[in-house]
Amino acid sequence: MHRPIRTFILTGALLCLPLLAGAQTRSIISNLANPAIGMSALFLGNEAPNVNYPNVQGIQFQEAELSVISTVDPYWTLAANLVFAADPANGVPDTVEAEEAYATTDSIPGIQLKVGQMRAQFGKHGLLHTHAFPFIQSPIIMGNSIGMEGFKDAGLQASWLTPLPWFCELTAGGYAPVPDDATVVGGQAQGQGNHPLDFDSPSHDNIPYLAHLKNLFDLDDDTTMELGASDLTGMGADGLHHAVYGGDLTFRNVPLRQSNQRGWILQGEYIKKVSYNDSVYNQESDGWYGSFQYRLSQEWWTGIRAEECFNAVPDLGVDPTENSLSGHVQRVSGDIAWLASEFSEVRVEYSYARNNANQVDNRAMIQFNYVIGFHPPHSY
Repeated sequence: MHRPIRTFILTGALLCLPLLAGAQTRSIISNLANPAIGMSALFLGNEAPNVNYPNVQGIQFQEAELSVISTVDPYWTLAANLVFAADPANGVPDTVEAEEAYATTDSIPGIQLKVGQMRAQFGKHGLLHTHAFPFIQSPIIMGNSIGMEGFKDAGLQASWLTPLPWFCELTAGGYAPVPDDATVVGGQAQGQGNHPLDFDSPSHDNIPYLAHLKNLFDLDDDTTMELGASDLTGMGADGLHHAVYGGDLTFRNVPLRQSNQRGWILQGEYIKKVSYNDSVYNQESDGWYGSFQYRLSQEWWTGIRAEECFNAVPDLGVDPTENSLSGHVQRVSGDIAWLASEFSEVRVEYSYARNNANQVDNRAMIQFNYVIGFHPPHSY
């Protein structure tokens, strides 16, 4: 009796093996064909009584970002961020931009190579996507130097983790020549756009380059100090060298216990934009910001930031969160954020800015930030 039963079971198993193999193959193909995908979306409410530019008041769609990442083979990983942005004139989504699309490899010991459309490794704030800004508004000096969201361009970048006894990383990169895409109204620049730098020289040896140094030290079990320096230089269409220099200092406290309920970040950055040749030196804009963020609990963050920018160029309606004042501008901002989970955030912020002509830009803002699916971790 038992032998026929065993024979029947064995025969059935053999008949099912092709089906099981096919199911396993389909599972593998399915995983390889579908990268990790995520999306973030930002919605902004803005009340700015002293700003008379269009589309600044009220609730509007700010942007949505689709991120994908997957391993290509044992050597390369491919990632991309596609941004859906709104037309400032009416708040309607009308543009899609490949903000980043790059491949990375760590096959060379101690070195990471990155090639493609990328965000250059300049400073601290310039590495952040809009949804990861610590405050709703970008520091004024960002839009007047490397761009509100940092310097984004096609190129090749290499980061070397040096053998020093502390974390010391040196990054060098070369990028495609790009023009200044400032918004021009009545023949005058009225906004700095995504690329406020003029790297558009027709010279064949014009390859904008970047050098960045990052040092990280452990002060105790809970606190680290990061010290960085950055240099971004290229040739402009006017025949001058155009350069941006920056230095940053960050203290970050993440307790070993209750790390998701307590902690603080103290950060400062200085950036200077210049143009020059053998006989000319123009300091076009420079500025700084200092901020302090404190985690009140698992769900609540708060922060304050002070900043100053010299020779600021206003952004007239290009982005509702940008600076509207020219000249020597000082601004202070405070915010409080509620994080219901890792995937949603509601933030309220107030800022007050004044320039040397006694013009004022004060704003009350509320931002809704949502994330679904997989999202790559932000840099420490």
